[in-house]
Amino acid sequence: MREKDNLMNWLNQLPSEEEPLTEAEMKRLTQQVLQRTGCKKPAKRRGRLLYSWSVGGKVLVGGVACVALLVGINGVNPVLAEGLPILGDVFAYINGLPKGYLQSDQLSVYAQSAQVGAESNAPQDSGAAAAPALQREGGDEQPYKLTLTQIYCDEMYLRLGLTLTAEDDALAGFDGVTLDPPLLWEDTTAEEANTLYGGVTLNGEAIGGDLLPYFRKQDDTTFVCEMDYNLQNYTGDTQNVQASLTFSNLVGVCEGSEETTPLEGTYHIDFTVSADETLTREGQIDGGVQNGIRLESLEATPGETRIQYTVTSMSDKTELYPQIFMEDGSNLEWVKGTPEEQTESGETFWTYYFDAVPEGAKTLTVRILDKSAEEEAVLAQWTVTLF
Repeated sequence: MREKDNLMNWLNQLPSEEEPLTEAEMKRLTQQVLQRTGCKKPAKRRGRLLYSWSVGGKVLVGGVACVALLVGINGVNPVLAEGLPILGDVFAYINGLPKGYLQSDQLSVYAQSAQVGAESNAPQDSGAAAAPALQREGGDEQPYKLTLTQIYCDEMYLRLGLTLTAEDDALAGFDGVTLDPPLLWEDTTAEEANTLYGGVTLNGEAIGGDLLPYFRKQDDTTFVCEMDYNLQNYTGDTQNVQASLTFSNLVGVCEGSEETTPLEGTYHIDFTVSADETLTREGQIDGGVQNGIRLESLEATPGETRIQYTVTSMSDKTELYPQIFMEDGSNLEWVKGTPEEQTESGETFWTYYFDAVPEGAKTLTVRILDKSAEEEAVLAQWTVTLF
């Protein structure tokens, strides 16, 4: 601990126009840094994460790098320094992680600000015995505050920025808060299952999230979460949609531990949302059919990039892998794909989602590789101009 204190003090003495932090301020800030960088873990309320997260979910669980917390440590207001990083919105925070899910630095620009607080609902009887909840004084049905702070919606995705806050230190011992829904029974409806797992309803139609909700710790009283809902299979209207979201069976978790701590409360949010169709840029494709592969479409929004292509004939051993390159040679990371959807003509239809195209980019290169070959072979390549 002494070496870490010396480092903090040394940083605090670097030349600056601002007054150095006081000893008390340094002590509090040091504790913040040690907790955020994993040097010191809270000893209480260890949690067990019951679900096997996808790759996307695992990479989303991350702390803040020490260097990000310490740069310019004596050049900011001491009160603000203790709450680093200073975050303007949930989307900016998620996008700032090493690799978030469907990353985009444009969401904050196009998102609609909202301050919709959750109503308190009595837990529904799911047929399973409820786990004992963390007891708090007062016995409120809604011991924490869940707020919808941001809404982003294009033709492909609905994204919600959510904050979970506590008035005291009841959540301070956790690294995150997620869901531990009860087992589903044979008579559980799709709508009930959707609600239990953090899905939304849009005009009464259930839409599941890409990942289970995971609230990341911003400070001892504030946790933030981005929920992404793919609208590909949504069949209703996309304008003035009456939407609702319910969270229950919340649990506190800590990284490196398999235990969970049940939290009280069921939270329900109603809101209205409209998809902004003007955000979609269509791609003009130059390249035609290559090796039985045809790029059908490329659509780019501030939130994500989607390509769709068909395959007329391909060996069972062929392993297709799509890529999108920018003009400078950098590539967008693909997040997920839905292959093997048969068309009426017998073609296989593929849909893949990538990170958002940077604003201002107009020309892209799309490649389909065969990863089953000894040396990765480019089966098809197209030039796409965005309009």
